[in-house]
Amino acid sequence: MTRSATPASESPLHSYRAAWYTTAVLMVAYTFSFLDRQILNLLVGPIKHDFAISDVQFAFLTGGAFGIFYTVMGLPIGWLADRYPRKWIITIGVALWSLMTAACGLGQTFPALLAARIGVAVGEATLTPSSYSILADLFDRSRLPRAMSLYMVGIYVGAGTATIVGGVTVAAVFQDLVLTLPVIGPITSWHLVFLMVGLPGLVVALWIATLPEPRRHGFSSDQEAPGRSSLARLAHFFSSYPRLSLSLFIGSAAFAVMNYMDAWYPELFIRTWGWGVRQTGLVNGSASLTAGPLGMLAAGYISGRMIRNGQADACLRLTVYVVAAMVVPAILMPLMPNPILMAALLWPIKFLGGFAPVLTPSALQVVCPPTMRAQMSAIYILLTGILGISLGPLLPALFTDHLFHDEHLLRYSLSLSACLVVPLALYLLSQGLPEYRSRLATLGVT
Repeated sequence: MTRSATPASESPLHSYRAAWYTTAVLMVAYTFSFLDRQILNLLVGPIKHDFAISDVQFAFLTGGAFGIFYTVMGLPIGWLADRYPRKWIITIGVALWSLMTAACGLGQTFPALLAARIGVAVGEATLTPSSYSILADLFDRSRLPRAMSLYMVGIYVGAGTATIVGGVTVAAVFQDLVLTLPVIGPITSWHLVFLMVGLPGLVVALWIATLPEPRRHGFSSDQEAPGRSSLARLAHFFSSYPRLSLSLFIGSAAFAVMNYMDAWYPELFIRTWGWGVRQTGLVNGSASLTAGPLGMLAAGYISGRMIRNGQADACLRLTVYVVAAMVVPAILMPLMPNPILMAALLWPIKFLGGFAPVLTPSALQVVCPPTMRAQMSAIYILLTGILGISLGPLLPALFTDHLFHDEHLLRYSLSLSACLVVPLALYLLSQGLPEYRSRLATLGVT
């Protein structure tokens, strides 16, 4: 199997300058997706109060129902993205999730809010499988991790913006404000927050529509189970590389649980130290906006340098290193004896947490056939979503509600959750290294 004869750098239509522009636009879309997704984490108190729900019910709102639809819908969307223009799939998705975020601001009941959140999930499911596939067609394997890192920075920029701007906005508008709209009826301050962050995404959807659709290229797939259906070819890959598949899909999903526990970090400072929404938003948002992007950019730079120096397995090997480094700060951060130390440990957690979302998708794009990239990405998102987006917020909530029986003991729930998931992720990720090297050798990558 060989690379396409015309690399992205030599294509007159897809120069690296244009490729980086496309990456930047996709990063902006990803930023908006996380802004719309994460703003809910600052509204725990008022939503729980208005709808009289428990921590587990709120976790289902922010994680469970959202995660299930976000991940499951990625499978048919991935199939479409491997066959049809990806920019139009993303354009429709951005418009949908923006409208559904605004619809959250019109919800008068818990089921209505839940339905709108499901709509957000379906729209956001279009973005990442399609974007991964586009980036793999725009960059060679040494530049791909850096492109992935720029795209994935949207996670922390969006989450950080949500917590900082959202915290300031929430503090400013929560003055027992109640507005009565025609047909809709009364809406409160937290409803307005959703309206303000949702509608600007429609501009991003129009921006995506102006991008060119890149030509698909990569390793020839002639020997990848020729003549078989998509499902058969996927099964052929998994059965040929079982440990690699376990590592990239299940190991990454286990680590995603740790990363998505940060849904509770703003509330951790509120419950443990009595902080206000503005203060916790500024601290958590600052960590997300600084350490998170630095971790992602470092992941792209270091892995790219390692690849150029002949370490072809850099993406997965470096992931194993950073997950090992995450064990101690993840467990200890919630247990710190004062808020200063607790806040300080947010930075290494965010920095190290920024590596895996860049490196494991990059590793996957390098080793999977080009006609299966979006579908593989959708399966990756399915598993990281089912375990990460769903279980990340839910696991600490289960411990809080059913083990400790006290919402003010959230710190112990978070620490116990980290004790379980980070060592498991480390073990699973390390198991895939031998088969990853074998797959690269099969593709002639050294």
